[in-house]
Amino acid sequence: MRALGFLFLVGLFLSSCSEKTQLTGSLMTLIKENQLPLEKIQFYNDNPLFLERELNASEANVKSGKVLIVNGKSINRITLEKQTPGLLVKQSQDHLLISFESGAGEAKSLHFAPILGEKGEYFYQLVDESGSTTFSRLMYDGNKYLLYNKSKIRLEIMKSSFSGLKVNSKRMKGNRIQ
Repeated sequence: MRALGFLFLVGLFLSSCSEKTQLTGSLMTLIKENQLPLEKIQFYNDNPLFLERELNASEANVKSGKVLIVNGKSINRITLEKQTPGLLVKQSQDHLLISFESGAGEAKSLHFAPILGEKGEYFYQLVDESGSTTFSRLMYDGNKYLLYNKSKIRLEIMKSSFSGLKVNSKRMKGNRIQ
């Protein structure tokens, strides 16, 4: 029955119109069961992300983002546009560290973890370093940034990641009393 459920899920997943779908706990189970390497899967963010921090005079050189002058203060702003491609940097238990910058390591990665969402499904959603979804500051590139977002930021993957997937299915016919 479980295999039939997964077959239905994969069929529904592949037949819908969009090229991308949100990474859920069910899909992650399917990925693990079929030993698909996460390093070969292209990830995307479903909503934009805006990080800001105020700079003091000695921090005029920034490594990421751009510097803006707002009311006489220097602000370092990092923007992650919606649907930016990202790659897996590290997997630690259920947490995924995803980098959206070329050549970036763990310091320039964002943490995503399975969070219970609508209708009882788990979605891989942005969390802070401790795994909490209720945060206003986020560590990025060795600095704490204020997070300016109203919406949840979840991971999406391309449906083509499952193009070579083969699901074996068998239907049990039942057993009757003789």
